[in-house]
Amino acid sequence: DNITIDGNEIDVGSGDLTLDVASDIILNADGGDIFLGDGSVTFGTLKNSSSHFFIESLVSDKDLLIRGNDGGSMITAVEFDMSAAGAATFSSNITFGDGHSIGNDADDNLQIASSSGENIIVKSAEAILLRTGGNTTALNLDSSQNATFAGSVTATSLDISGDIDVDGTTNLDTVDIDGP
Repeated sequence: DNITIDGNEIDVGSGDLTLDVASDIILNADGGDIFLGDGSVTFGTLKNSSSHFFIESLVSDKDLLIRGNDGGSMITAVEFDMSAAGAATFSSNITFGDGHSIGNDADDNLQIASSSGENIIVKSAEAILLRTGGNTTALNLDSSQNATFAGSVTATSLDISGDIDVDGTTNLDTVDIDGP
């Protein structure tokens, strides 16, 4: 055997150490910390502080990744960039418990969606679309800063600086025209 037990330390001279037990493996650290190391570098900690569970990446600017097996391929589900104050990068959509989501639509545009079908789609440099249930575009803001509404626009006050082009019927109760 190449296992040495000396005081508070278990050393394995070569190879791996496997803990194989008939039931659970319980790690109980009354100091509240379980340190993870590789050689002389402590790279992470599992910590208890006032019954809050912390997972800490201890090496400066090294990221924290949550990985898993997706259909036989190892993927990074989310990466926390510690050199950018913990900015999170998700490899796919984010879905909230109430059915709302943030992610990409079928055309790879950014989509913020509600569980009832309303959504906002950002088509990069092309447009921003506000859609209601049934996938009807209610508002289209295009890259030329034009707004197209699918329905009526109701306003208590409207101030237009520029030309007005009206296609269709106009019903004006009161008109005040300033001009040359």
